Amino acid sequence: MNAPLTNIRVLDLTWNLPGPYATDQLAQLGADVIKIEPPKGDPARGMPPLFEALNHRKQCQTLDLQQPEDQARLLELVETVDVLVEGFRPGVMDRLGCGPKVARVRNPRLIYCSISAFGQTSPQREQPAHDLNIQALTGVCHLNRDARDHPDGLALPVADFAAASRAVAFICAALYARERNDGQGTTLDIAMTEEVGAWSHVWSLVDLVGASGDRIPSWAKPLAQPTLRRIARIGLHALPHYGVYRCRDGRHIALGIVTEGHFWRGLCEALDLPRFADWSLPARALGSPILKTVLARTFRKHTQAEWVARLAHLPVTAVRTPAEFFSENTAARISDEYSTK
Repeated sequence: MNAPLTNIRVLDLTWNLPGPYATDQLAQLGADVIKIEPPKGDPARGMPPLFEALNHRKQCQTLDLQQPEDQARLLELVETVDVLVEGFRPGVMDRLGCGPKVARVRNPRLIYCSISAFGQTSPQREQPAHDLNIQALTGVCHLNRDARDHPDGLALPVADFAAASRAVAFICAALYARERNDGQGTTLDIAMTEEVGAWSHVWSLVDLVGASGDRIPSWAKPLAQPTLRRIARIGLHALPHYGVYRCRDGRHIALGIVTEGHFWRGLCEALDLPRFADWSLPARALGSPILKTVLARTFRKHTQAEWVARLAHLPVTAVRTPAEFFSENTAARISDEYSTK
């Protein structure tokens, strides 16, 4: 079976991470991607492994878009493609003579996708921002704390990847809609803040102990407020059975039980902790400091491999490095599933 985006041509005017990752996903789905770089190249070329991972499926060309002749060449390319993805700050493409209005006059079938921090019409559209700034603005840093309980950024660039994933979904939907709309293209405005903000909002709705602990006696609420605030902030990570634990050999396992009572009871049985098996979810959240101490002490009794084998019937996995994951070629098989090579 042909890859889903076979015969779709994409013009990639993005650098660094969000846009290149999005267009790489399109290439994995079968699209023919033409990447335009400035004379000095994509800044990611300074990190060769990253650049290769994001761009090895693309045809790279160099254009100096400050020069009128190369701007004209860009417009010629626009006429030949189905999708254009750009990652400049709002207004830059207009100044280069290839904004969405001009491009879609030249090619009415074009799907024109802009990826930026705040979107094309936001009051903050001129403000520069990278992944950490978006994490800070959307509440991710508030949710993720360092050892001193200070807001901190996630090491994984979640805003970049979230924006890229949103762009791919919207582009595929727009291509489908084009076939149902007399071949007319459209303009897409992808704002990093919108996607990560939506994720942050959904996560903030997690309520493990009822509406701010409405089952807690009124006399005890003042004492429980710090715990309730922490539970509201970190959500599932407040649970003793949703976290990472150290094993006897110094390696770690991830325990990923969410609300499933049968998994919790199965864990208590496997660890010989029957006295905790019937604790309700709110009780487990509020009693997490005690339960986490008990679990941590228990998991230090055996090695990572022993626990993974012993708890194979539960959502328990080894904590690996990216290199360990890729050494098994699992990710490579996933990435190349729709490759046209």
